[in-house]
Amino acid sequence: MKKVLITGGSGFIGYHLTRRLCQNDVAVRCLVRQSSSLSLLKPFDVEFCTGELDDVECLCRALDGCDTVFHVAGLVRAMNRQEFEKVNCFGTENLAKAAARCASPPVFIYISSLAAAGSSLPELPKREHEPPMPASLYGKSKLAGEEALRAFGDRMPCTIVRPGIVFGGADKMNFELFKVIKNWGFYPNPGYIDKLYSWIHADDLCDLLMTIAQNGERLIPDQPLGTGIYFASADEGRKWSEICRLIGQSLGRDKVRAVNCGPIGLWVLSTFYEAKKRWSGKAQPLDWEKARESLLHWTCSPEKVKTQFGFSPQPLEERIRQTTQWFVEHGWFG
Repeated sequence: MKKVLITGGSGFIGYHLTRRLCQNDVAVRCLVRQSSSLSLLKPFDVEFCTGELDDVECLCRALDGCDTVFHVAGLVRAMNRQEFEKVNCFGTENLAKAAARCASPPVFIYISSLAAAGSSLPELPKREHEPPMPASLYGKSKLAGEEALRAFGDRMPCTIVRPGIVFGGADKMNFELFKVIKNWGFYPNPGYIDKLYSWIHADDLCDLLMTIAQNGERLIPDQPLGTGIYFASADEGRKWSEICRLIGQSLGRDKVRAVNCGPIGLWVLSTFYEAKKRWSGKAQPLDWEKARESLLHWTCSPEKVKTQFGFSPQPLEERIRQTTQWFVEHGWFG
């Protein structure tokens, strides 16, 4: 890689990917919106291109001279199916169209999500060859983005990466969990079952993305299901209680306790936020879809990336400690 385009460069994963690429002396161009905050990217020598994913001509200009594109931009929260699809599906399709127009099409790495594959059964993490069964509008829109990209597999090298829960410094979503545990010594537990989740630190994900960009499988028409697709996870899954306990230890708390919210309570709470979403016209951190997702197991197997690339991320315990340290050093706890 000599020059890359990152969509969503001003976001959490985009920030980490930009930093890792710059550390490896790769020229980086970030596609950002007019309203994007660029504060996290100021320390790096980055070229910016302002534009939107619905403007193919702008995307063509952004891709000019790039040999690789990391498509990170996406919506995690939205008001409805149309909003999700506009960005996660049609935005991906527009970027693929622009990339396919290039005289020398770039390697296209699409950062999708475990949500596109769907939830897992206990002790049976999802694998690449299994048919996807998304359980939410978000997951369905990310899968639709995958299918849109698949249509370009015969015109340019494309690969799909489905991470589990990504965490690390600058992570606003998971910071709320760290903050609650630090301030109150408890963590929320949706339902009564200690569910399993696959986690991966942003730096480990970015190292894996760079490896896949250079040596990964590509989507090829008529190939077996799973070809050109990788799950990204530190391991096959950890219990929610274990992750929260590790966060507590990194914050100096020897004990943290669970506050269970049963399905009925979760339904009531999510109904409140669902009403607030419709009243305010703004997406909320919890709604009916998120509530349903929170009652499921979300794990995926890293066996493929370990076998093909020798992927060996740092232990989650160490990565959680590093994340806490980042929050402290940047004053996020106040």
